[in-house]
Amino acid sequence: MSTESNKPRLLFLDNIRVLFVILVIFTHVRVTYGGEGWWYYIATINESNPFDNFTLIFFYMTAGFAGIFQASLMGLFFLMGSYFTPKSYDRKGVSAFWKERFVRLGIPLLLYIFIINPIIFYLLAAGGIQPWSSYPRLQGSLIEYYLSSFQSLDNFIDFLTSWTITWFLIVLLIFTAIYTIWRQITKINSIQKRIPKELSIPKYIYLLLLATGLGFLAFLVRINFPLNETPLGLPLAYMIQYFMMFSVGIIAYKYGWFEKMTRHHVKVWAITIFAIVVLFFTYFFVIVGVDSDFSLFMGGFNLNALIFALVDNIACMGMIFVLVKIFYAKFNNQGKILKNLADSSYFMYLIHPLVVIPVSLGIAFIPLSPIIKLTIVLLVSIILCYLLSHFGLEKIHFKKRSGVTQNS
Repeated sequence: MSTESNKPRLLFLDNIRVLFVILVIFTHVRVTYGGEGWWYYIATINESNPFDNFTLIFFYMTAGFAGIFQASLMGLFFLMGSYFTPKSYDRKGVSAFWKERFVRLGIPLLLYIFIINPIIFYLLAAGGIQPWSSYPRLQGSLIEYYLSSFQSLDNFIDFLTSWTITWFLIVLLIFTAIYTIWRQITKINSIQKRIPKELSIPKYIYLLLLATGLGFLAFLVRINFPLNETPLGLPLAYMIQYFMMFSVGIIAYKYGWFEKMTRHHVKVWAITIFAIVVLFFTYFFVIVGVDSDFSLFMGGFNLNALIFALVDNIACMGMIFVLVKIFYAKFNNQGKILKNLADSSYFMYLIHPLVVIPVSLGIAFIPLSPIIKLTIVLLVSIILCYLLSHFGLEKIHFKKRSGVTQNS
């Protein structure tokens, strides 16, 4: 039996997943009221809320932080997904492994594409919510919208690639397929002999150079595929970081990197992240200015896009050591509440649009500051997502798993 399969489950990764889900909900609520990014419902084009200079700066700052740490936080989710992949692959074998992947990832993906997304889009259009109410294909009935998706190749591709929040699932499936191919390749003796038995965590300078190199590669990708464009519904601008984090999760599991991380790693990377964030916001507010073209940071052949690509890649590398090590050292345990949140986190992620959208619409008529609305919607959405997941979907999921265990 492989020694890797005997490794204990690290609860701190479950706890990071709870943090991640809360931050995802926060990000989409922030987009609702800040307007920077894509989301189903954008309050800035549908509501008349008071918007002062403090509110403007607040949303500029949160958008900047979100941009810098999106690669890191989403990347950590890919890292967590890949960390347990070798153990599951070894235990189940290829066929059972992919059957489980399809059930857990593929079925939610198909449900979103063919049922949930079309219904959300149609209901928003029917309710007069911009920009959906101006979308030509949504002017008729729901059945007509479905049928129009098959009337041309462009419509069909648009329909099939409307991943919205489930883009993460399709990318994870792609990365997992690459891992499966890699496992088949490593069965070749000549290649297997070249894989080191032990591998230490690379030195800081090498990792910094790697992050810088990845930043330049991301900059080159973003010349043609900026952050605000998602060809085929996928964030190509971030794909390099995400694949790096997925790969790190595989390597970290094989060589026990989480156990080998030290306080020195945390200290040096925390200083690095703090320094680049301070320098970036100094550059943004002092040199560029809040009245500048914010889209230049998204991509294209310009200095702002290069700086942003370098910053978010270095932050992505640093967060592996800072967040992972802190959680490993301080939060590698769970009480009842945290365990329940961890168990329900995946379902919270999947259903949060179905909660955030109606909660946002529920207070749309109240002329409050966007910051106050953000706070209200965020807190209510987190609570409702947890309650629905824990007392609904998680109970059903647990019963199904119990039934399978009893019958097997």
